Amino acid sequence: MVQGANLTRATQKIKDLGQAFVDYTTDHGGRLPLENADVPEISADAEDWAVAASEEAEEAWYNVLPERMGYRSVAQLGQDNAPLAFYDSTYPIFVGAAPYAKSEKKLERPYFAIGMNSRLQRRSFDGYKDPGTLASIQQPANTVIFLERGLPKDEQHSKAQRKFNGSPKANPRAFATRHNQKGVLLFVDGHTEVRRVPEVIKPSGEIITPDEQGPGVSIIWTRDPDDDPNLEPGGE
Repeated sequence: MVQGANLTRATQKIKDLGQAFVDYTTDHGGRLPLENADVPEISADAEDWAVAASEEAEEAWYNVLPERMGYRSVAQLGQDNAPLAFYDSTYPIFVGAAPYAKSEKKLERPYFAIGMNSRLQRRSFDGYKDPGTLASIQQPANTVIFLERGLPKDEQHSKAQRKFNGSPKANPRAFATRHNQKGVLLFVDGHTEVRRVPEVIKPSGEIITPDEQGPGVSIIWTRDPDDDPNLEPGGE
């Protein structure tokens, strides 16, 4: 009962973010919000309240989407010295089933239990990260935009999983399956799917590509489905 209720709440949270995502792209000529602060090679631990409030993070999803939903952005929470509000059950990025730290460590920076798919945005050799557009996502009904992502205390269900660090972005290796070894994926068209780790990564840690997926599974991680998500540069 509890697991089912937690899954229902997590699904609704991520779907609400998806609606805000669509609203944002509609108002910005189709441009996607950034997956995180536009700082090359920034680590999860470095993306603290100050970075969230920096110019480089103005268009990060965790700032622009909560605002569209009538909540304070993560930047504003930091500026208001209100980190506890990030972990309030009503905040749109909070996931009740996620094992946030019980200590004050969680107040040092925002720990994200939902992350934006990190395979949608690439940084060029000259350092520019193209946010991409909605139109550039060729198969929106099959392409992931948000996923439940691992926190340091989340249980990993494959030895190949890594980067359970609460970063605002995530690739499939950081997929958190908190609900009886299942987790929620949100697709660009707004629908959600509940999946297991073996449906998104191999035991080796390689991301499963569309031509390798089993019956009833069609999950794409890149804007162009022919791009190999395993070749994507950048962090988790």
